[in-house]
Amino acid sequence: MNVYSIIKEKFKDDAVLNLNAKEITSYKTGGKIEVVVYPRNVEDLVWLFEFIKKENINYFICGNCSNILLSDEGFKGVFIKTDKFKNIFKNKNKIFVSCGYDWDRFIEFSVLNSLKGLEKTSYIPGTVGGAVRMNAGAFGEETFDRLINVLVLDIQKGAVKRIEKKEIKYGYRRVDNFENYFIIEAGFEFEYGNKENLFEIRNDVIKRRKEKQPLEYPSAGSVFKRPEGNYASKLIDDCGLKGFRIGGAMVSTKHAGFIINYDNATSTDIYSLIMKVREEVYKKTGIKLELEQIIVGEFN
Repeated sequence: MNVYSIIKEKFKDDAVLNLNAKEITSYKTGGKIEVVVYPRNVEDLVWLFEFIKKENINYFICGNCSNILLSDEGFKGVFIKTDKFKNIFKNKNKIFVSCGYDWDRFIEFSVLNSLKGLEKTSYIPGTVGGAVRMNAGAFGEETFDRLINVLVLDIQKGAVKRIEKKEIKYGYRRVDNFENYFIIEAGFEFEYGNKENLFEIRNDVIKRRKEKQPLEYPSAGSVFKRPEGNYASKLIDDCGLKGFRIGGAMVSTKHAGFIINYDNATSTDIYSLIMKVREEVYKKTGIKLELEQIIVGEFN
């Protein structure tokens, strides 16, 4: 019995062998993943990471797979999906929410409870764990604005601990030195606000996103981080790259910060277009665009 069969035997229906990445990635591209596992609790995680270490297996932790580009060659190893971690608990103006909980549902929950501070991040795709891991944000609000602590599994030690925000080094769309942690839960503290006003802001943000972003096509959101003092989408637009295509991948004509799967694109099409956009923007402006999306697997 090979290592993936052992994982399948352990997790039964919560493990899928040779899953096509197109089924779970928001780009709807990518090759086969050797095994995708959906742990249900900390005990599952501890067993899985111990097995991964023992067998020296490659792994990748993900939520909705809404911020990654996975190679057409697929992934040799274990994709650990957080879908089964979906608890949420409110205590006065604090909310404690599991890593696999949908981010937008979490924001809706906070607004319904008249809790203010992250409503402008409405409609960001992905999960709470993913948002914490990259300090996701929009319209001047960031995850870490309201974060107070995270409950994590130390992957190397197999121990659960809570880390306070002051102990974490973070910045714009980044959190440092978290590679060896699995985020189980995040705690947030809000101000009290007026529910009607908060819903107005939330609904306005959702409306603007739908109007300005190419949500009718598969994508993984903003491709690049915002350069200091500028905007990636403006730079790309100014370089005349809106609508530029490689294969089935295209720079969105609606929002130049997005690359979309316009016509049965491969991951290689998308990756080639990302590299071309970076090259052209640097050539014409001298600004090096930094990726916000995560590249998984090998690309030539």
